[in-house]
Amino acid sequence: MQYRRLQEEWGTVVAKIRDLKGFSRFLLPPSYEDLQAAARHGPVIIFIASKYSCSAIIIPTSGEPHNVPLPSITLTELKNLKDRFARAIRDASTLGPKVPRNDLIVLLRTVWDEIMLPIVNVLEHVLNLKHHSRIWLCPTADFTSIPLHAAHPFLTKPDGSGKEPCLEDLYICSYAPTLSALVRSRQMMKKRVPPSFVAIGQGQPRAGESKELLAVDSEIELVRKLVPATLVPVTVNRTTISGDAATRAGALRALEENNWVHLACHGKQDPEQPYNSHFVMKDEPITLLDIMEKDIPYAEFAFLSACHTAVGDKETPDEVIHLAAGLQFSGFKSVIGTLWEVNDAFVEHVVKAFYENMFKGGVMDCTKAAWALNRATHAVKTKVPLEQRMVFVHIGV
Repeated sequence: MQYRRLQEEWGTVVAKIRDLKGFSRFLLPPSYEDLQAAARHGPVIIFIASKYSCSAIIIPTSGEPHNVPLPSITLTELKNLKDRFARAIRDASTLGPKVPRNDLIVLLRTVWDEIMLPIVNVLEHVLNLKHHSRIWLCPTADFTSIPLHAAHPFLTKPDGSGKEPCLEDLYICSYAPTLSALVRSRQMMKKRVPPSFVAIGQGQPRAGESKELLAVDSEIELVRKLVPATLVPVTVNRTTISGDAATRAGALRALEENNWVHLACHGKQDPEQPYNSHFVMKDEPITLLDIMEKDIPYAEFAFLSACHTAVGDKETPDEVIHLAAGLQFSGFKSVIGTLWEVNDAFVEHVVKAFYENMFKGGVMDCTKAAWALNRATHAVKTKVPLEQRMVFVHIGV
């Protein structure tokens, strides 16, 4: 009797809460209409893996969702693919820049054939999505460890007229840690303030913390030159923080005071305690928890030129807990992160090409970041090896 009474009281309280404005879905899963808000500017593709099957669900800008079975890949094969990618990336880092990345090419061809091609067929022939449109990838489970954006057939066209296009030739790819994060970022885009840009660099952390990063100072200087002082219709406040000034407190203050950030330093992922993943500063590190505790509602864009900033917890891959996602959850609407270690010898090529495209036209717009990254990685193909191009990913709007 008491249990039934408590149950009725609970139902009454929940019903009253759902009558309140904005609380109609209290304790209910989001409706399809709520989820579709994430696809307002392009389809969102959710990747699902289980012991029963692997598939993708495409949420289009309008209309019903599309289920895309992926019968060529199983959960076991996906886990194997993840391990093979880790080895191939590690091996590629020991090769000269002009040596073909044959192992990586084989794996990216597998991702194209078994995962992305069935999805591209639906995008092209069912949804009639124009080439060079935006798409958002939302991986779950072991899909989070696969560089889906880099899927490539590595084939010549049947008529010999050129190469078959890869995914990033066809579409502008972004990642979404969660659909709710993407929706929230879009809603917060309504709150805009005049742009202020800070470049934070720490190449000489305290002794014993990490190896010295010799290219950081030149990267920060390059970024300073590439960010224009004046953009239509405002003057941009530009600052740089490096060396002894790039401390934990100084960098956290800069994150709160600026809405555009470029961060060049060591980034460390903690697989045991993801919230302890951190950026290495001169004195003490900035942890993911430090960032997520900050209130930065007007933040717009962050470029994380550091290692492992978009890699989640390998033990719980469904939980999107990494440095790039942490910045997005904290308020940054658009973030560039990295999937593995970046090489000092090549990062400046990508950074230069990115900002040249980002500020083309004299406008400071964080929604251009995915396009600018796409253009940058195409522009540096002859200068930067494959694994150092595909390491950069865009997250957010």
